Amino acid sequence: MHLVIDLGNSKIKFFVFQESRILYRAFEPVLKWENTLKQIQKKYPTISNCIISDVNGSITNDLKKSLGSISVLFCSSKLKLPFRTLYKPKKQLGADRIALLSACILDYPKKNVFVIDLGTCITYDFIDKKSLHHGGAISPGFKMRYKSLNFYTGSLPLLNPKISKKFLGDSTKSSIHTGVTNGIIAEINEHICYHKNRFEELTVVFSGGDALRLSKPFKNMIFADTNFLAKGLNFILVSNLS
Repeated sequence: MHLVIDLGNSKIKFFVFQESRILYRAFEPVLKWENTLKQIQKKYPTISNCIISDVNGSITNDLKKSLGSISVLFCSSKLKLPFRTLYKPKKQLGADRIALLSACILDYPKKNVFVIDLGTCITYDFIDKKSLHHGGAISPGFKMRYKSLNFYTGSLPLLNPKISKKFLGDSTKSSIHTGVTNGIIAEINEHICYHKNRFEELTVVFSGGDALRLSKPFKNMIFADTNFLAKGLNFILVSNLS
């Protein structure tokens, strides 16, 4: 029995796996992790191994101590991975992106896959049908764009993200919404077009907490379920235990 932990910038996600089957999952704000972990340890005392994807860093040591005798692996390029990468230096490839690429190998083997993860940042990664990761891109996510417009100006308000159906705003608020929405849509479309022109039979996968915001403008694409990254982490863990 394995524990998979996805420690993001704002949320922490716990998954308990029995081989490839998910027995339990819980999503919490980062600062509320302790009680959830204690409940998991009480309910599943036979957990022997854990893998952690950590892009946060604020609670890493406390989290590891709380796991006690459970053997812990941190997702990184130092582990045995199911793909090769052209990323340089390899050690700078983030744990979340490593997990997503591994999930692509698991769910879409021997395919050209372009995975777009929409969270605090938007990450883009391309992996070909021979399991070679060519690289990708990183840009600000929805909330980061809204916060930047407010922080770096003296008069623009801080708004909650909202998908705009307009292309031209008729007020400051609607202009911000359409600017952020259509800016992200245009950026994503450009990335997809670039890769479709260069790689045949491209599979495009959307993942991440903000992915469903774009389910209408990209209705013909694949939207991964909320377990996608966790399945990639479990795949890495199992590979490194064998």
